[in-house]
Amino acid sequence: MTVQHTADEVEGWVAQMRKEISFEPPAPGEIVTPDRITYELRVLDDKAGKTLWIVKQADKLRQHAAEALLKARAHARTTVEGKNQADRDAAIDLATESERVEHEAAQIAYRYAKGMADLVDARKSSLQTQAKLVLATMQLATDPRRH
Repeated sequence: MTVQHTADEVEGWVAQMRKEISFEPPAPGEIVTPDRITYELRVLDDKAGKTLWIVKQADKLRQHAAEALLKARAHARTTVEGKNQADRDAAIDLATESERVEHEAAQIAYRYAKGMADLVDARKSSLQTQAKLVLATMQLATDPRRH
């Protein structure tokens, strides 16, 4: 049996993830060490897998909400009455209001989760660049030809 999560759950997971990948920036003049960069990269690698799981759950929620909205609209079309098409459309919108709200919430939760996954990727890339710069600086500092 597949567990269906809610948009609020997804948004809660993303908010927690945002806290877990937030690192204190270095103080002015503080030297960023290779150990710090390695630690932060390891944390981000660990969280990247969880982030993908969150995006997958958000995508399932989005698909489920879209299907529920389509079914509700199809059912409403067979049951609503109205003098003209505009009246029938309004009645369909009214009859499917809760499904539309759920669909919109699922869309927002998906975008939020996808944004978090993109943020994790961007931070990993930034840290990898910093690691290369730190390594180059250390190699330059220990180069016996410089002394």
